[in-house]
Amino acid sequence: MRVITRMSTRSEAAPWLLPAKSGACACAQLRRAARRISSLYDAVLKPSGLTNTQHSLLVNVARAGAISRTALAERLGMDRTTLTRNLRPLETLELIVPFESDDRRERLLCLSTAGTRKLKQSYELWQQAQHTFASRLGRKKLEQLRSALKAAEDAAEEAGT
Repeated sequence: MRVITRMSTRSEAAPWLLPAKSGACACAQLRRAARRISSLYDAVLKPSGLTNTQHSLLVNVARAGAISRTALAERLGMDRTTLTRNLRPLETLELIVPFESDDRRERLLCLSTAGTRKLKQSYELWQQAQHTFASRLGRKKLEQLRSALKAAEDAAEEAGT
């Protein structure tokens, strides 16, 4: 039996195997940093029984007083499906409850008394996480990070997302 094989004479590697000329993927770097920072906050918030995402939801609902899911999703830069999934455990625990609006078509959310208590408990822990992160990074670098993140968010929005 005779076997014929054909070997490529090209020595080019696939472009995704080489370092990009534009540098590392900004999105991947941002997500990796976000996961690490979120892990720090989640670990510090653990005694409250909340994640950083849940704590953030309680803070934003509390600041609004009463808010629709659509407005809350927009405020957080999140789609409604993701928001609903993240709200579910807080609603099950009755930390966030429905609030009657003058407009019967609009369903608003607000904190319950238990939600306010839980927020007070988690806020103290959040302050510890914030202080830990800020002190490790340094005040100047934290200001630069916030500025860079705002610029990145604006650039992504201008790009059409």
